[in-house]
Amino acid sequence: MRRIHKILTGVFCTGVLLCGLGAGIAFTEFSALTYGEKYIVGKTDMRTENFDVEYGPGEGKQYIRGWYYWSQPEILTDENIPENTVRFRVTYNAGRVKPYVYRNEEAGEITLHSHLKDEQDEIALMMQAKDLILQNIKDGKIVSLDVLDIEEVTVLVNPASAEDVELVN
Repeated sequence: MRRIHKILTGVFCTGVLLCGLGAGIAFTEFSALTYGEKYIVGKTDMRTENFDVEYGPGEGKQYIRGWYYWSQPEILTDENIPENTVRFRVTYNAGRVKPYVYRNEEAGEITLHSHLKDEQDEIALMMQAKDLILQNIKDGKIVSLDVLDIEEVTVLVNPASAEDVELVN
């Protein structure tokens, strides 16, 4: 039984040594990587479009529901916009998404949504991303990848209607 203990101890020590050696090599390779750049994956057909939503003057306060890519802290005013109208100025990738406005009259809510276009090939996007990642790792770089959907949303109203609307996140 003593001989089997010596063999198992030798196998265990060899395994620990090889694991340590592998971890050291992996750490050396990883620490040699540098940050490359940011790549946009997929087709980009950027457009800016206005979506207007009208509401009646006596309908009460209208709540504009914010969403995850809004960086706008407040609703902006513009005298060129008709009264009792909310304008969403949206910069989006027309090759990937189609934005639309949804108005819930009962709750007094106006929300901007988007649909992915049907002709999206997610596997092709994934393969393009894989190729970019692997090519840059061969060059010793780590890169960021992004898919553009909606880039920017600005909410505008007439100054006379500013008290009728509220941005809710």
